[in-house]
Amino acid sequence: MEGLKQNTIALAVATAIVAPGALPQAQVVDQRTVDDQLEEVIVTGTRREGVSPTEALSPVDVIGGSNLGNQAAFDLTEGLTKIAPSFNTQRFPIADGTAFIRPVSLRNLSPDHTLVLVNGSRRHRSALVNLQLPPIGTINQGAQAVDFAALPSAAIERVEVLRDGASAQYGSDAIAGVVNVVLKDAAEGFSLSAQTGEYFDEDGERTTLAANAGFALSDRGFVNTTVEYSTSDKTWRGVAAEDAGQIAQAIGEENVPLRGLGLRWGDPEVEALKLFVNTGFNITENTEVYGNIGYTHTETISDFFFRNPVLDPEFGVKARGTLQVDSGTIKKASYMPKHATQAQVDALLAQGLTVDDYLVADASSDSGYILRNPIYDRFPGGYNPNFGADITDLSAAFGMRGEWANGTSWDLSARIAESEVDYILDNTINPSLGIHSPTSFKPGVLGQVEHGLNADFVKPIEISGLNSPLNLAFGLEWREEIYEIGAGDLKSREEGPTARIFGVGSDSFQGFPLAAEGEFSSESWAAYVDLEAEVTERLTLGGALRFEDYEEFGNTSDWKLSARFDVTENFALRATANTGFRVPTPGQVNTLMATTSLDGNGDLIPTSTYPVGHPVAAVFGAKALTPEESQSFTVGAVFSLFDNTSLTLDYYKIDIEDRLAFRNIKLGDEELEQLNAAGIDEAGLPKGSNVNFFTNAYDSEVSGIDLAVTSNFELAGNLLTVDLRHNHNNQEVADVAPNTIDENAVFDLEHYVPKDRTTLTLDYDIGGQFGGYLRLNRYGDWGSTCGQFCKEDEATPIARYGSEWLIDLEARLIIKENYTLAFGGENIFDVRPEDEQSSTLQGMGVKYALTSPFGFNGAFWYLRASMQF
Repeated sequence: MEGLKQNTIALAVATAIVAPGALPQAQVVDQRTVDDQLEEVIVTGTRREGVSPTEALSPVDVIGGSNLGNQAAFDLTEGLTKIAPSFNTQRFPIADGTAFIRPVSLRNLSPDHTLVLVNGSRRHRSALVNLQLPPIGTINQGAQAVDFAALPSAAIERVEVLRDGASAQYGSDAIAGVVNVVLKDAAEGFSLSAQTGEYFDEDGERTTLAANAGFALSDRGFVNTTVEYSTSDKTWRGVAAEDAGQIAQAIGEENVPLRGLGLRWGDPEVEALKLFVNTGFNITENTEVYGNIGYTHTETISDFFFRNPVLDPEFGVKARGTLQVDSGTIKKASYMPKHATQAQVDALLAQGLTVDDYLVADASSDSGYILRNPIYDRFPGGYNPNFGADITDLSAAFGMRGEWANGTSWDLSARIAESEVDYILDNTINPSLGIHSPTSFKPGVLGQVEHGLNADFVKPIEISGLNSPLNLAFGLEWREEIYEIGAGDLKSREEGPTARIFGVGSDSFQGFPLAAEGEFSSESWAAYVDLEAEVTERLTLGGALRFEDYEEFGNTSDWKLSARFDVTENFALRATANTGFRVPTPGQVNTLMATTSLDGNGDLIPTSTYPVGHPVAAVFGAKALTPEESQSFTVGAVFSLFDNTSLTLDYYKIDIEDRLAFRNIKLGDEELEQLNAAGIDEAGLPKGSNVNFFTNAYDSEVSGIDLAVTSNFELAGNLLTVDLRHNHNNQEVADVAPNTIDENAVFDLEHYVPKDRTTLTLDYDIGGQFGGYLRLNRYGDWGSTCGQFCKEDEATPIARYGSEWLIDLEARLIIKENYTLAFGGENIFDVRPEDEQSSTLQGMGVKYALTSPFGFNGAFWYLRASMQF
C-alpha cells in the first residue's frame, strides 16, 4: 500500500506540472521544442534512422552532457544516479576494491546486468570482481561490471539509457537495459572548466579541471579531445571504535591510528587523470573511418579494520591474533598469551632459525616462550593497514562505415581494451615472518583484457503494403575476454615459520598465491537479425533474433518483439517482450582471493574466495556455473500533451533464473575435518574463517514503473525546464537453491535499495545571463539485515530506515557569453541517514546507516568557473 500511495502522489505531481493551469504565469513557448531531449535522434534500442525518444518502441532516456557536468560531481558514477532514479550506487568505505571502483546498478539488478556501450561499441569491464558479503553491497555481490568513473564527463555529448531488455539486439549482459555513452564530435570550439568544493564538515575537498577541444581535419573530419584531472580527499564520518577508545584512554589518543578512531568510515583519497579522443574522417563521399581512444589512471588509498595492540591484561583489550594468541576461549578472552609448546619451539630450531625472531621469550612458560609475535612492539597503539590501488584503464575502438549504391549501410569495427588494478598495502605485516616481516606489500595485480570484432549491416527494403520500408539489420560479432591474475610479491603471500600460529600472508589482504596466477580466457561469436517497420501509419512493429555461442557455456538463442500503436497524434501505446542472458565472466569463474572480514563478535576473520574448480570449493560441493537467463516485458504509454511537454509511463517485469551469488561456509571442526580428509593444507584456513565460491543460487522477479515528464515553459520571458522522473521497483527472490544464500541475503536483495526514487529538476535560464537549477531527490525507505555482522547468540535483527529528501541547488552567472561562474550545493540541508542499527557496526565506530543509498557525507558546496569559445 505504501508503494501504491507514493506512486499516486508522483502521478499527481506530474499532472500538476504538465497541466496548463499549474503555472498561471507561464505561457507555452510557440517555437520548435526548446528541449533538445524531446527531439534528439537516438541510436540505442533501434537500428532505424531518425527515431526520437518519444517515437521509440522501447523506453529510452536521453541525458545531456551539460546536465552531467553542471553538478557537484563530474564523476559519471554519481552523475547518472543523481539524475536518473532507476540507477543506484553506494560507497562502502571498507569493502576491498569496491571502495575504489563503485558499481552502478539499474532497476535493483546486478551491475553486470546492464550493458554499457561507448558510441555504440561494447565497453569493457573493470578487472574488479565484487566480493562483499551481506550487508555490504548485497546487490553487487559477485558482479564484474563497467567502471563508469573511468569515463570523463567533459567528453560526453549525451547518454542514452535503454530501459528494456536487449540481449537479442546487443548480446550478453543487457538484461536490465543498455547505457550508451555518446562522445562529443565537434570539429571546432574549446572549453575549460575548473571546479572545487568541500563538505560541510570541512573535509573531502574535491577539485576537477577539465578541457575539451575540437579540431577540423580539413573539411572532411574532426578530432575531439578531452582531458580531465580530479582529486578527492578523504572524509571522516565515524566515531571511535570501542576498542580504539579503550586503548586511547590507556596509552593516549595520539598513539592510536587514524586520529584515535582506530578505523575511518568515509570516502577514500583519489587522484585521477582521464584522456579521451574521438575522431572521424570521410575518405570518400560515402565512406568514413572513425575511432576513439581512452586512457584513465587513478591512484587511490583508503584503510581497513583496526588491529588491536598487545596491552597488559588490566586494560581488558584482546590483542589481534597476528600479534598474540589469547589463552582464553573464542567467547571469553583471558587477555593473556598462550604458552608456546616445546614442539613449536623445536620446529623453529629444526629449521636453523632464531626462536626470538618469531616468538617472545617468557620464563613462566615451560618452553621458555609465549605465543606473542616479537613484531608487536612496532605497533604500541595497534595498526590499521593502508589499502589502495593504482587503476589503469585503456580502450581503443576503430572502424569504417559507409553506404553502398543499393542503400545498404555497413559498419566494420574492432576494439581492444584493458583494465588493470594494481593493489598496494602499507602499515601491516605478514605475521608468519615474525620480526623479519616488512610493513609494505604489493599483494597482486588483476587485469581484464577484451577484444572484439563487429560487422553490422542495415538495409531498408521497400515492401508493398507497408507504410515505411522494412528496416533490415543483421550482423556478426566475435568477442574475447581474458582475466589476468598476477601473484603478489613474495612477502605478501609467503607462508613463514609461524603461519599456523599467527596466520599467513599480508594481514588484511593476502597476496595472490602463485596457484592463482595466470590468464583465463573465454571466446564467443554471435549472429543477429533485427527488423523494424511501420506496418500502417499508426502501427510500428519490430523483432530481433540472436544466436550466440560460447566456448565454455555452449550456445543460446534469444528474441525480442516490439510494438507501438499511435492511438492519436499525441498518444501512443508501446510494448516489448524479450528473453535475455548473462554469461559468467572469466573473472567470476577463476577468482581466487583471501582478505579479512568482520564477524558478529567484532573479530577479524580470514575470508577466502575460490574458483568453483578449486579443490577447496570441490570439497564443499561446488558445481560448474551456468548462464543466467531472463524473460521480461514492458508495457507503456507516450503522451505528447502539448508542443512543449512529453510524458512516458512504463510498467516492466523481469524474471531471471540461476542468478549468481556466493555460497559462504564458516569453517568449524567438521569442515576442517573434510579439508584434512581431502589432503588440503589448512594454514590459511583457520577455524572460524570463511570460504566462498560462486554458485547459481536463486531466481528473482523484478517489477516496477518508470515515469518521465519533461516540459519547457516561457516564464517571465525566460525558459523554465521541468523534469520529473520516478521509479518504483520491487524485487522478489524465489527458488533459492539449498545451502546457498540465507534469509539475510534474501531480505537484503528485496529491501536494500529503496522501492521508490523520485527526482524533480527545475532548470531556469534568464536570457543567457543567469541560470541555474533546483533538484529534489527523494529516496524511499529501505532496510537491511546485519548480514555477516550478526551475533551468533541473538536473533537476526532487521534494520529499517525512513525515506529522505535531498535538495541540490546551482546558480550560474554568464559573462560576455563565453564565461560562466557557478556556485552550488549538493544536499544543501545536510541530510544524513538515520543512525546505524547494527550493534556490531556501532561498536566499530559506524555512526550513520552504512547501507544508506545516498551515503552519509552530508552537504557539499562547490564553485565552478568555465569558459567556452
